[in-house]
Amino acid sequence: MAHIETWYRCPTCNRVWSSQKEAITCRNSHPVKAERWAIGKNGKAVAVSYRGLDWALREADLSDFIHERAKQLEGGEKC
Repeated sequence: MAHIETWYRCPTCNRVWSSQKEAITCRNSHPVKAERWAIGKNGKAVAVSYRGLDWALREADLSDFIHERAKQLEGGEKC
């Protein structure tokens, strides 16, 4: 007959453990990953790893709204 088991998954490496304590120990054993983000003047965040530092800095200052972005790009607004 089928039965139910509870497995505990490490959120970092996705390994499955039979106890919560083992999963927590596994999670805590992973190193912290540092990420670099460009933060624009309005709080917009863009990952530097996506297309590089220069692109991320420029993109972070540009608007996500199409019309406003077009004005920024054609007006030569300094980002």
